[in-house]
Amino acid sequence: MSWLGFALAAGAASALNVWSAKRLVASLRPAVFGGVVHLSGGLLCLGLLPFLGADLSPAAERIPQLALMTGVYVLANLLYFAALARSQLSEIDLFLRSSALWTVVGGTLVLREALPAASLIGGVLILLSLVTIAEKPRRLRFSAQQLLALGAAVAFGAGNVVDKAISAPFDPLGYTALNLVLTGVGMLVLARPGRRELVMPALWSPTAWTVAATFALTQWLIILAFQAGGSAGDVILVAQVRLVALMLVGVFVLGERDRAWRKAVAAALMVAGITALASLGPG
Repeated sequence: MSWLGFALAAGAASALNVWSAKRLVASLRPAVFGGVVHLSGGLLCLGLLPFLGADLSPAAERIPQLALMTGVYVLANLLYFAALARSQLSEIDLFLRSSALWTVVGGTLVLREALPAASLIGGVLILLSLVTIAEKPRRLRFSAQQLLALGAAVAFGAGNVVDKAISAPFDPLGYTALNLVLTGVGMLVLARPGRRELVMPALWSPTAWTVAATFALTQWLIILAFQAGGSAGDVILVAQVRLVALMLVGVFVLGERDRAWRKAVAAALMVAGITALASLGPG
């Protein structure tokens, strides 16, 4: 399969992940929920390694790089789960999808990937999308939950760049297992949950396991996309499937119809910006 097929499949898995997580996160401490589902997803990957002929090498020789990866993804997911607990489903992904822009910027600055001048069009459209959905667009004022989501998007963009930079020597499933286990452990160390909190039924429900499994599937597919030839900027193609799906579910299933016209305009600008980056940018 081409990198585009892996990226689009990752987008579909990611949409299911966010929808499932949204159903649970409001009733649990976000950092604990995020840590548990990441760790569970990583353990699922570890269990599959021997059956798929995969392993964790060269993890022992890449400890500094893995430490960097862990730090970036722990920060990103702490911000993400906090934002998810407070935000509407139809709005949060508009901010998270701006990671497309931060990924391309990071790929250019850190990995020295090409950035044609025309790609600036995509970046401007994405920024206009964020301004449109801001709490007070004319004053460029964002709400607290919007700033959390935007911070998560920047951190996830950095994570995509780190993945591209260090994942090549690893088996895709092995790298995914390391990413999820280390992120989950890092989040739980910071959250310091009590025993009662860890045995809450919701943390081990079928919905929680769906979140864990789709985290693993999404990350695995993204690494496969990188290793199939996609640049760090190619990950932006994942966004379009997820953004449209989650906005439609939020508006029509959950009834999040406030500011509907602004959401529609912001979504159109975001998709246009993502498309411009995909067609004009690196990759």
